[in-house]
Amino acid sequence: MTMSEDDQASNKPSQERSALREWLLLVLTIGALFFGVRWFVFEPFRIPSESMLPTLEVGDMVVVSKMSYGYGDFSLDMDLPFLPDDRILGGDPQPGDIAVFRHPKFKRNLIKRIIGVPGDTVQMVNGQLFLNGEPMPQKLVGAATNTSLSNKPAQLLDEALVDRQGETLAEYQILNFADTVFDNTPRITIPEDNYFFMGDNRDNSGDSRSNRDLGLVHKRFLIGRAEVVLFSLNVQSHPGRQYFWAYWNPFRWGRFFKLL
Repeated sequence: MTMSEDDQASNKPSQERSALREWLLLVLTIGALFFGVRWFVFEPFRIPSESMLPTLEVGDMVVVSKMSYGYGDFSLDMDLPFLPDDRILGGDPQPGDIAVFRHPKFKRNLIKRIIGVPGDTVQMVNGQLFLNGEPMPQKLVGAATNTSLSNKPAQLLDEALVDRQGETLAEYQILNFADTVFDNTPRITIPEDNYFFMGDNRDNSGDSRSNRDLGLVHKRFLIGRAEVVLFSLNVQSHPGRQYFWAYWNPFRWGRFFKLL
């Protein structure tokens, strides 16, 4: 039996509606997957300042793992009063981690390195980091290119975080300027559920060394751990000027997929 022309014509609108439903379902599925991954798994974060030089540069786009520290009000970006102990799932932040968190006072996202965890003591003495009463190993690499935020000469240093047993927890590079306000600080003992953050650009970073700038950060403000620089735009910052694109070379190709 063959279908008449009238039957074919009557079925055409239903076929078009079916195809439209399939496309809508596909779009909704892709959208749900995208926002689900961004909400629960990974989220991109653009580096807006020089506080983490030389590890992170202005224009870097980093991927932040939200699963690393579990989920809380700020990692899910909503108030969840039913959460036990402020967070669920995930592990504990470790010294040396580069973490994104919500500023407790100014309600903006920041990225810094975790230096001290609950129970640690942190102090700066003449520009040297002391963790639990011991100086952290430093090695001079050489003179660093001045950042746009200071006209003073800077030094590039290798630094390591070492635990009480002498085991190296993390190794990274820092920028250090001589004779600055945070070269000497009181000895701070980190209470339970709090973390001490510092920028790798030591003297151009408002961090846990200053209660006015940041102070200690409670775990409820944590968002996630930075895992990789996905790509990097060739953007520079200058005092009194807006960011501008380097049109002749918009990407820093050597920073693509750089593990942190």
